[in-house]
Amino acid sequence: MPQELLKLKLQSLGALRPEAWERIVRLSQQQQISDGGNFIRREGALAYVASGILKEYDQHEREIPAIVNFIGDNKCFVTRRHHQSHYLQACMPCIVYNWDFDDLQQIHRDFNELKHVYEALCAEYDAGVLLRMRLLEMTIPERIIEFKSLYSDILPYLKRKDIANYLHISYTYFLSIW
Repeated sequence: MPQELLKLKLQSLGALRPEAWERIVRLSQQQQISDGGNFIRREGALAYVASGILKEYDQHEREIPAIVNFIGDNKCFVTRRHHQSHYLQACMPCIVYNWDFDDLQQIHRDFNELKHVYEALCAEYDAGVLLRMRLLEMTIPERIIEFKSLYSDILPYLKRKDIANYLHISYTYFLSIW
């Protein structure tokens, strides 16, 4: 059950009182996204991918948007102001739970101990986005090896052209060394 995985994730990051969990569940909004569908981001929101995979594109000052992140099962993402130029598209059918800014404020006000959990979720998302920058500093063969290692669990569900985009390698060259 996806909510149980979320509960375990939150508990692994800090204390989670039963009343806090009930509020989190009550305020959550569930969205089902079909393959190729988009998730609409709202500033200040937090979302959790219960199932499926989202690819995050950055189109800011680009002719062709770049994939900057893959967000799979049991991962969270936050939307800050500078993420407004990023959009999310489903690689496969997805279920996403999300909480808008007002809901998060209400939870924080009543359960202040969850601040550390929220910060840990934000740090996990930020590390995912920054991973691409680190990969781009490597040689192309190193990028591919590291990508295969880090994303082995979702690799069968990703298109080769999306992987090439993410790794910033021309598709034909990528195919020749994959």
